[in-house]
Amino acid sequence: MALYWEWKDKVGEAVFLNMQTNKEYTISLYKGNAFLIFINEYKETDENGEEHNMYNLFSFFCDEEHGKRCLGLVKNTDNMFNDEYCRLTKIRINKDKYPYTKKLVSMLIKAFDEITIELFKEG
Repeated sequence: MALYWEWKDKVGEAVFLNMQTNKEYTISLYKGNAFLIFINEYKETDENGEEHNMYNLFSFFCDEEHGKRCLGLVKNTDNMFNDEYCRLTKIRINKDKYPYTKKLVSMLIKAFDEITIELFKEG
């Protein structure tokens, strides 16, 4: 099954910290045919000086169980969002657009000792 999302279905953002470089980066969050889809969106300038919107898939949670495994909440799994290259420090979720807000917040609280969780409501 192919992963898909609609650009209009952005549900929030996640801020990560690379502990080796001490640099933060922001990843867009989308709903689609998965529990949560993480997309790195950026702009790139071509050789003619024209700017283009670009993106690449950062990660995704296929379903709730897959999300729990990715967050290290299942026995014999590690939290892939809490290491020296990729530490999730903050997440912003539009609770009106994201149907799994309660489940995701519960998972994040269990997976992290320190994290900022911001919920907002925006049509």
